[in-house]
Amino acid sequence: MVHLNDLTYCEFCDELAGVLSSRFANLYRNDLQTRVVLENDAFVALPTIGQLFAGSLLILPRRHAERLADLNADEVEQLSAFLQAAFASVQSRYVLFEHGARCVSGGGCGIYHAHLHIVPVPTHFKMEDMLPSERLRHPSLLDAWNINRVSEEYIVARDTLGTVASIDQNAIREHGFGSQHMRKLLVRHFSLNRPWDWREYKAPEQDLLQTVAARRPSNVL
Repeated sequence: MVHLNDLTYCEFCDELAGVLSSRFANLYRNDLQTRVVLENDAFVALPTIGQLFAGSLLILPRRHAERLADLNADEVEQLSAFLQAAFASVQSRYVLFEHGARCVSGGGCGIYHAHLHIVPVPTHFKMEDMLPSERLRHPSLLDAWNINRVSEEYIVARDTLGTVASIDQNAIREHGFGSQHMRKLLVRHFSLNRPWDWREYKAPEQDLLQTVAARRPSNVL
């Protein structure tokens, strides 16, 4: 188990370190050694445990950083190129979102290792259905993360039309947006018969296995 301090550990750091007691290993050790489908020195792409739509991915840094807004300049530059490669692998319209929270905030989903969701969706999902009216629009994801560096907690999102917006901790608390808020929205908006909580997925998912088989490069074991 990868301990960050005396109080907590990181689910993703465990997995990337190959810890056999990680949630991924417990679920998939008979099927997969890794779920990495795209990688470079700084970032990896993983199919999401709890696939709301087949092909859903997480983008996360190898280094433990609590939020994408906390990345350094070199990592941000690498992230931009990595995202372009990840977007190219998604063969349909998609939405992006990160609920970024520092551990001290107690917000987010309880895993304080930065991760961006890429979720393919069957029809358009517009920003007005994703974030409340006090959202702040941005010219790019990088701009959204830069502006939210000072916020203890934020949600950054991009809709299927390419609109990027964010809300800070004040809006999150005002509207009571809790753990996995964006996953709850997707389940409700698309009337999905799947749990919004990824922790409820207790068995290997065929959507995840098929995503790995279809997208994993030959140099990833």
